[in-house]
Amino acid sequence: MRNGFKETDEIKGRHLDWRLFRRFLTLVVPYRRSAWGALLLLPLIAATKLVQPYLLKVAIDEHIVPGRLEGLSGVALLFFLALGAESLLIFSQGYLVQAVGQRIMAALRRRGFRHMLRLPVAFFDRHPSGRLVTRLTSDVENIGELFGAGVVAALGDIVTLVLIVAVMLWMNPRLSLVAFAVLPFLIVLLLLFRRSMRGAMRQVRARLAGLNAFVAERIAGVTEVRIFGQQQRTLDEFDELQQLYKQSTLRTINWDAALYAVVEALGAVAMAAILWRGGGEVIAGVATFGTLVAFIEYVQKFFAPLRDLSAKYSVIQASNASLERIFELLDEDPEPGGASARWRGDASVSFEKVSFSYDGQTEVLREVSLNIAAGETLALVGDTGSGKTTLARLLMRFYDPVGGRILFGGVELADLDPAELRKRIGWVSQEPFLFAGSIRENLDPEGRLDDGMLAAVLERTGVWATVEGLGGLDVRLYERGRNLSAGERQLLCLARALASEPQLLILDEATSRLDAATEEVVNRGLAAAGRERSVLLIAHRLRSAQRAARILVMRKGRICEQGSHDELLAVNGIYARLWQLQNLELNVDRAVVDVSGQAQSPV
Repeated sequence: MRNGFKETDEIKGRHLDWRLFRRFLTLVVPYRRSAWGALLLLPLIAATKLVQPYLLKVAIDEHIVPGRLEGLSGVALLFFLALGAESLLIFSQGYLVQAVGQRIMAALRRRGFRHMLRLPVAFFDRHPSGRLVTRLTSDVENIGELFGAGVVAALGDIVTLVLIVAVMLWMNPRLSLVAFAVLPFLIVLLLLFRRSMRGAMRQVRARLAGLNAFVAERIAGVTEVRIFGQQQRTLDEFDELQQLYKQSTLRTINWDAALYAVVEALGAVAMAAILWRGGGEVIAGVATFGTLVAFIEYVQKFFAPLRDLSAKYSVIQASNASLERIFELLDEDPEPGGASARWRGDASVSFEKVSFSYDGQTEVLREVSLNIAAGETLALVGDTGSGKTTLARLLMRFYDPVGGRILFGGVELADLDPAELRKRIGWVSQEPFLFAGSIRENLDPEGRLDDGMLAAVLERTGVWATVEGLGGLDVRLYERGRNLSAGERQLLCLARALASEPQLLILDEATSRLDAATEEVVNRGLAAAGRERSVLLIAHRLRSAQRAARILVMRKGRICEQGSHDELLAVNGIYARLWQLQNLELNVDRAVVDVSGQAQSPV
């Protein structure tokens, strides 16, 4: 499929087994008092339902048919009291099960989100954000419904069925056997429906996740959609995904409606059989008219839970698919931690023959070795795809190397807790990202710095005037900082990195979106900041790298040259050729500007 979102999230598993169901029950344990209260109300609700047909039998056989009106009002009062008690008990039970369901959803959503935040970056490389949102929203809602609209409601129907069977057998075994004659057919049909409905529900969940993933991706890239005139293609792909989702949903509706219709038809057959056999017994004097009326009521109440069970079956199947998906998420291994190794206090970095591959086949890094001394500024330059950003990701332990080892402060990264490691690293990526909220919250999410300290950081990065113009530190930023220019976003991200006073600063094309004047201001600030900490500078523009103490040139996952700016120019190798090429491009750009300026100047 063109968009790549077709059913790639569908889980191929088996029915809901006891292992899954036991895991679900652990979600109920914290709310067991309310759950037990709801369960204990089930037999009371069933009793209030069952007493009503029996009261009808008493009214007909003992008062209406004989013509004795004495006591009929008492029977009628008992009937209405039973109706009132049934309504009150159903309300109480409904409140309890819905409260438990909502609490399960809130706890599971929090647990899933907390676990998701601990997953390795590689997990998010494989799973689009729209699919993950689906798991924490609609899948969690389905699981919440499993307790109230699924398990408890099904148990209530089963309790009602058992009591109805007992009462009917007590009243008239022969008529009971006539009514129950259709049950074997119903059981066979349920078994036939089971597999088809389970597969349909799984497909619905998978296609909904694909649809959400597509929408999330296109919203994030709406500018590119418009720039390249892809509105119609995007709409066509959306319609295709929506059509697949609609087909899956209609399939589940068809199976659900068919099962409901089958139960309704079998109930009508049972009712006709009761009328035929029961009517004959009344005429023959074997059974009373009240018994026949009561049996008709009981048969209706017997097949009503069966119809409900058919509806509950679809709810349970939808919940089954959601349980599989949520538990699959929770079973994902979190980001590996490390022992609390003693931190030595410096910010030296050492890569020792480090190799890495994203897919396990193509090597991105091949036995790379490098050292950054505490307080040193090291620049990485090279072609796109040479492995520069990958080195930074390994250093922040977003991924672990497949060969070699990395040391920070003399301690191997595998022995350090990733959270503690990242507190000592400031990072500015080539794609600046800001959260919706105030500038203050973005720069200092833990609230450790006062206004003066934040202003000093903003002054150092040359963005304080911009922040003052916007309204100060408390001005609100839109999602991803869209009310700022790309350069302003990058400057704020740089200020955020410096605000945490990191021991190591990683700048991945941190000035790529800045004009020359602003870049010069930032470079002076970085030069001052670099005296206090180690700096790893990843750059495509060599003007940004030339001030580094050492420059490493990477190509195809290896370090092919290293030295200072002047040393590398003297070697006249790859770096020198890149420098000459960029200078040539810069001179051409200046010439174009000069010619343009002359053309527009007055004569």
